[in-house]
Amino acid sequence: SLAALHPASPRHESRAYRSPLFSRRSAVLAPLATLLALPLSAVPASARSYKGDDPLTLRLRQSREELAACGPLLEQRRWDEVRKVTSVLLAAMTFKGYTGESVKSRAAAWAAAGDAARSSSLLSKRTALMRRISALENGVYAAQTNKKELMVTAEQLQAELTGAVSELDALLPEMGCDSWVVAGVCEILPQSKSLGDLAGRYTF
Repeated sequence: SLAALHPASPRHESRAYRSPLFSRRSAVLAPLATLLALPLSAVPASARSYKGDDPLTLRLRQSREELAACGPLLEQRRWDEVRKVTSVLLAAMTFKGYTGESVKSRAAAWAAAGDAARSSSLLSKRTALMRRISALENGVYAAQTNKKELMVTAEQLQAELTGAVSELDALLPEMGCDSWVVAGVCEILPQSKSLGDLAGRYTF
């Protein structure tokens, strides 16, 4: 027969071979479909966590390293360099800047999502950190401008620095983004919603 004399071309064979029962898109979406059927609280953290820190948390971690390195700068009276570190850190507490978020707005997002306890804890740690940073900045400013009535000892400056680093260490664990990062910003879902609420917002 003609079929026997003219077998399927290699191009047709290749196309047939490459057409599995399930498409590649289906294979990718199948695990996600299982997760979408669950409420967010039932999905393991390992399955819903963003792999890596969001930009705001990365900025805070970088500030933590810079702040911890300020000890020698205080000893060497390099006041401007210390104040540069503290000003960036203080700004991140309130102003969104290039990260698109601030610690204050992250706390508000947790509150809006129904996690009032985490929001309150984050705000409390933010306040404690800001007090330490402000005390350090005031001491540095007094030393830089020679305002004797406001000056503190070198030991006190180092103590304020150590306290600020400790307060930042306490704040960082509260920053975790347990949902999604969209356009570089942590998006925290209300606890009552499921991951299926996001399905219509993304294409694959």
